[in-house]
Amino acid sequence: MPKTTLTNQELADLANGLHGVKDLKGVNFALVVAKNMENITKELQHIDDASKPTEEFLKVAEQIQALSKEQGKEEEIKNLEKENEHLTEERKKQLDEVAELLKEESTLDIYTVFSNKLPGDISADQIMKIKKIIIDN
Repeated sequence: MPKTTLTNQELADLANGLHGVKDLKGVNFALVVAKNMENITKELQHIDDASKPTEEFLKVAEQIQALSKEQGKEEEIKNLEKENEHLTEERKKQLDEVAELLKEESTLDIYTVFSNKLPGDISADQIMKIKKIIIDN
């Protein structure tokens, strides 16, 4: 199995596609999906860690969400947002850093499956999302 180089964004997209087909039947197909999901998860763990919001940010976001469900709380929401503007700026900076990480390339083992070995109930949409692991035959 050759090493494959993809951007981290392409890997994240492939991981999402694999997640969408993980319940389809077929032992060989399931093995390919499981091995790829494991490899990609390990490869992208640093991005997952880097993207997690701080507890302080989450706490304020929860407060704002709770207030937004109540009518007449717009002023309180504005005040809370203004008091915690630094948290919003830190979060924006964090997300910008994650966006840069997603542009970087990673080289890893990608398991493939021949097109004639795909499950019979796979949809065209699902195929499009995992086409990087499909070999036409």
